Amino acid sequence: MDVTELTVLTLLSEGELSVKEIRRYSGMRRSSLLRALKSLEDKGLVEKKVLIGDDIVLGITDQGMEELYKYYLYLRDLVNNMEQTVCLRFNC
Repeated sequence: MDVTELTVLTLLSEGELSVKEIRRYSGMRRSSLLRALKSLEDKGLVEKKVLIGDDIVLGITDQGMEELYKYYLYLRDLVNNMEQTVCLRFNC
């Protein structure tokens, strides 16, 4: 899982969004976003909900929420460790 995929899962954890909305909120390039969405859908972490015009609305699956939570725990611990290391070095 890369940062792009984690960003998409995080945004979708708040509720269903269209591809255009995800692009607007994240600032991702269309090609990068579409690649990430394909990967996430193949893994069963997101699903297409509805097609509105030329835009697709997506939602996160239960499996996607579980995966996001696992990464959240990992990243939370990583940030805490980074903070301790940096503060030791720079006396914060």
